[in-house]
Amino acid sequence: MFTRGRLVSLCLSVLFSVALLLGVPAALAQEAIIIDHNCTDLSQVPAYWIDQAKLLTIHYAHTSHGSQVNSGAELLETIDPFYSFARRASGTEGLPPIEDPPALRMYDGNPPETYIQPNDYWEGTSGQDRTRAVADTGHYNYSMWSWCGQVSGADQAYIQYYLDTMTQFETEYPAMRFILMTGHTDGSGEAGNLNVRNNQIRAYALANNKVLFDFADIESWDPDGNYFLDLGCTDNGDYNGGNWCFEWCTANPGSDLCVYCDCAHSHKLICNLKGRAFWWMMARLAGWPGPDTPPECLGDSNCDNQITWRDIDYFVAAMNDNVSAWYDMFLPGTPTCSFTNNDVNEDGTVSWRDIDPFVNVMNTTCP
Repeated sequence: MFTRGRLVSLCLSVLFSVALLLGVPAALAQEAIIIDHNCTDLSQVPAYWIDQAKLLTIHYAHTSHGSQVNSGAELLETIDPFYSFARRASGTEGLPPIEDPPALRMYDGNPPETYIQPNDYWEGTSGQDRTRAVADTGHYNYSMWSWCGQVSGADQAYIQYYLDTMTQFETEYPAMRFILMTGHTDGSGEAGNLNVRNNQIRAYALANNKVLFDFADIESWDPDGNYFLDLGCTDNGDYNGGNWCFEWCTANPGSDLCVYCDCAHSHKLICNLKGRAFWWMMARLAGWPGPDTPPECLGDSNCDNQITWRDIDYFVAAMNDNVSAWYDMFLPGTPTCSFTNNDVNEDGTVSWRDIDPFVNVMNTTCP
């Protein structure tokens, strides 16, 4: 006779087997660094880690949309000189001089120019070799490239080509990390091709332990946590009903986030948010573990601080260390707990061996 727990265990075993038969992709359960709208409040970043970030160097290549990051970072330095940022934009490779006290240093460009499209950085042998020439100098800890509007019309294969190339760069230059980005919002909303392709990038970053600067996500939320992608927001804050940047700055007229800067194609608020997210990213890359996270709760797969039948679909999605499928369960939001919650038997993987331990903790509450 089946007990309720044994029946749940059997059902999960069947679901897991079906997942294998359907060819669910596997990925190592490794932590990625995702920089999104949750990463703009620099009051959460200890000063020590900002100072450590100033010891790093970065190569950044972009077109006009990508300049929004620099505009925000440069304005932040004028507001608060503690966030010292030195950028050299040139068609010839080279960092700005070392400053005393230190500043976070960036080379902006990809020789022989500074307006860098896909074929100038990662698409095709010529662009790839130009990026390799910069990496070959050994001057940089990180390299990052920003989309313009290409993601809006991209197909799955094109985005995968981009992802594979960025991973190849990391294979060739193991002392560097090559930072991924999503494409800017375009008004097509959650169901649009842009969001589909951005989700492809997000899932890949999570599944393959990459660093992602989520350009589009930062454009989709105001600083109070209100969400606008479902209302068709664009890269300047317009949405079906208004402009969230204008509305927020009108309601918060004294905020530093609303100080004017020359923000290409967008609103000053968005540039200011991206500049702060850039510093958050560099602090993470310097070694800051991030703000306090909820304690581990084994079996709480859906991050609601209890283990119930509601966790089953999330748990099944995580099977075979499938970080991407688990992450997709939370879209358009993001998980608020760790993927390791699914490793109920604590053996370092999420597999069929976790099923019985998962059933055993069913109907319990997190500590």
